[in-house]
Amino acid sequence: MRPPLLTDASIRAAIRELAANDGRVTGVAVRELLAARHGARGGVARIYRLLAESRSSARSTPPLRPGAVDAPSSESREAAIARADLAEHRERTHQERWARETDALRTRLAAAEQAARDADAARLRIAELMRALASAQARIAQLERSEREER
Repeated sequence: MRPPLLTDASIRAAIRELAANDGRVTGVAVRELLAARHGARGGVARIYRLLAESRSSARSTPPLRPGAVDAPSSESREAAIARADLAEHRERTHQERWARETDALRTRLAAAEQAARDADAARLRIAELMRALASAQARIAQLERSEREER
């Protein structure tokens, strides 16, 4: 399934624009405006779903008093700024956490690679000592035989 050409935000903006201009918004008018503006009409079901949502939210929202327009907008602006600051803080914390975990994994990987190299060197050293031990044991056995023969 391919992603939609139009975002919900662009469809809602078209609905708001038509509502501000004409007052009465139809799905056909929204689709014509979208086709003219974006070159895509949008899916019928999606347009009508968003149109129904905007109508229901318009009914549920009480009209604002003329003097109260500034207070909610400044409060909502401050709330939006607070949300943005919180989101930024969360993102920074998230990035720091993953940076720490990535660094810890890199350190563990380097230690594991060093341990593998040390293990290879230890195996070589053990093989060398085993050969030296076998040689020493063979020499001891030869000396013991020669000592027995001399008696």
